[in-house]
Amino acid sequence: MKTFRFIIPVILLILSASSAYAQDSRAERKARRIERREARRIERMVLDSLRMSQMEGDSVNIGYGYVKKKNLTTSVSKVSVRQRDINGYTSIGEYLRGRVPGLMVTKVGGSYKYSIRGVNSINSSTDPLFVVDGAVVMDIDYLNPSDIQSVEVLKDSSTSIYGTRGACGVIIITTRRTLD
Repeated sequence: MKTFRFIIPVILLILSASSAYAQDSRAERKARRIERREARRIERMVLDSLRMSQMEGDSVNIGYGYVKKKNLTTSVSKVSVRQRDINGYTSIGEYLRGRVPGLMVTKVGGSYKYSIRGVNSINSSTDPLFVVDGAVVMDIDYLNPSDIQSVEVLKDSSTSIYGTRGACGVIIITTRRTLD
C-alpha cells in the first residue's frame, strides 16, 4: 500500500509535468511563430520605407532631370502627395493651397487660379506653366487628386528650360500611373 501511495503521486507528477511541458512547448512555438511573423512585417515596413525614400527620396524634378535636394541651387518646392492626406480633397488646387511657399491658389468661379510669387505681368498671363507627366497642359483642374504622386513648383532660374512659357513659374505634376 505504501508503494501504491508513493507511485500514484509520482505518476501524476510526471503526467502533469509532461502535459505542462507540452503546453509550454506549444505556447513557445506559437510565441516564436508570432515573433517571426512580426519580424517579417517590420522588415517589410522598413524595406518599403527605404524603397519609397530611394524612389522619391531627396531628389527633385527640375524639368530636365532629377537633382538631389542638397545639390539644388534654385528655388524649388516639392510636395509628395500621400494617399491618406489627399482623402477629402476634390481638387489638387484645394490640396496645394497653403502647402507651397510663394504659391497662391484662389478659386475663381468653378476653377482654380494659380499664381507663383504674385502678379508678374500687367499685359500677359500670370498663370504658371503646367507640366503633367512631361506634357504641357493648360489646366490641372481635371486631375483626380488621388492619382497624383508628387508636385514640384519651380520658381526662378530653374524655369529657364521652358523659355518664356515658364516666366511665371512651372508646376510639374507626376501621376501615379507614370510610376507604375
